[in-house]
Amino acid sequence: MDPATAAVMVLLQCSPVEGSVCKPVDMAPTMYASLDLCMASLKDRLASAPNGETVGRCRLVDTTVTDGLPVGYTRVFVTRGLGDDAITSSYVVQRER
Repeated sequence: MDPATAAVMVLLQCSPVEGSVCKPVDMAPTMYASLDLCMASLKDRLASAPNGETVGRCRLVDTTVTDGLPVGYTRVFVTRGLGDDAITSSYVVQRER
């Protein structure tokens, strides 16, 4: 992934009663290698909500500046095992408020 051309998808869930009341979807933002890949995935995600209850957009981000994480999220590293058998996983989680 070229850090200067990465893209992030942000989704909002809107009330079926009041379409103007929307809240962020309870999931970490998804990073993509390019805006085109993000837009293709966004099209598929929005197709699963044909009544418009989910809205979203893709935006270019420079991960060398932003580290690829929107405000309110952080990266947590979890290491399992010891020595050469250790495996580290990285998770994006919402910060406590």
